[in-house]
Formats: sequence, structure tokens, C-alpha cells
Amino acid sequence: MATTQENKELLPEDVGTDDCLTSYTHIYSPDLLKDQLAFITGGGSGIGLRIAEIFMRHGCDTVIASRNLDKLKEAAQKLSAATGRRCLPLCLDVRKPESITAAVDETLKELTPWAHSTPAKCVQATRLRWPTALCSWPAPPPT
Repeated sequence: MATTQENKELLPEDVGTDDCLTSYTHIYSPDLLKDQLAFITGGGSGIGLRIAEIFMRHGCDTVIASRNLDKLKEAAQKLSAATGRRCLPLCLDVRKPESITAAVDETLKELTPWAHSTPAKCVQATRLRWPTALCSWPAPPPT
């Protein structure tokens, strides 16, 4: 365990870095999120990165999105290497609905080959009505 300078409390070893966990104990089933796809804003560092990692360790493919594409690309490589799952880095600004729309379109194009099916049409309809809504849809198995 690491300690902080200010309060000397014990913190997990990964605090202060954006590295993936060196070990992970599954509290829930390892395939809890199998064949699902998560879209996480702010996933390039901090809490967002750790959420993406845990989702991926439970079988989920992930999109991580923020304004800094270079940071996202580095994070996506780390996450995929640590978990064996797909991680798509996308640049977007949550304050600009058009960038959210573009990111969802890119997600559908890259990670959902069934983009013209009924589930995708439901996602697209949701996106048009609530562009910042959290979306969840099944991911296809890796090929």
C-alpha cells in the first residue's frame, strides 16, 4: 500500500497512476457483462479509466471518450492489453451534442456490425431524443 504525504493514510498501490491493476479478484461473475458494450465519458484517466477496466474484466467491450485523444489512445492500449477486451478511444466534448452524436455513430460503425438492425435503430432514436443519454447495447463477440 502507498501512503500520501499529507495525511499518511493507506491507499491502494494504483492511486496516483493510470496503470491497470496488477491483480484483480472478481467479486461478481467474471462474465457478468459478457457481450455487452459500455460507453464511458472521461475514460482516459482516473475513475473513468478504472470503471472501464472493471467493466472489461467482467467481459464488456468498452468505448472510452473525452477531449484528449492521445491520452485515450494510450489508455485504450493499456486496457486492452490488461483485459483482452476491445476498447475504442473516441474524442468528444460532452458540452457539444454534435460530438456526442458523432461518437455514437462511430461506435455503431466500429463495434456493432448489426448497425442497421432494430436494436441499433432504438439506440439511434434514443440518441436523437436525448443526445447525452447513457446508452447500452449488446456487443458482438470478437472475431
